[in-house]
Amino acid sequence: MNSTEIALLLHKNSEKITRIGEVIGKKIPEKDTFENLNGFEKIFIYIDIFENHIKKGGFEAFFWNSAGQFSHEILEAYEQVGATKTATIIYNSFLLFGEIPIPRNTNTRRAILSKLPPKVWDTLDEKLYHCNDNMEYLVLEFVKKNSAYFD
Repeated sequence: MNSTEIALLLHKNSEKITRIGEVIGKKIPEKDTFENLNGFEKIFIYIDIFENHIKKGGFEAFFWNSAGQFSHEILEAYEQVGATKTATIIYNSFLLFGEIPIPRNTNTRRAILSKLPPKVWDTLDEKLYHCNDNMEYLVLEFVKKNSAYFD
């Protein structure tokens, strides 16, 4: 049994996700460096990145910070786990951003963001807040189905 499979035995879903994140995190040598991860682990991490940034300040904060460089990978990660409603909201944020692909360069993204009224993100932030994709369930089901690729 690998560490991820053991994590899946924990009682609370939030504890399972935290533990799996810790296991994967050991493979990340520095912030935003995911070369040591396989595609399945990256999906987990990209969702984790987005969930953490969006809770701290919505779409504007997400695009403003370094996490915004992974916009397209994050969209794909949500599609891969079956979070179609969330994926649609993320895609709609790309349309509001006004430039596709979303620039990887933080300063380029910030220059674009600086020209947009902050309120432009409010509707999407609200939609995301009320989105009923059960992310804990979807992520854990994805990990269970692909547990051989974790650890």
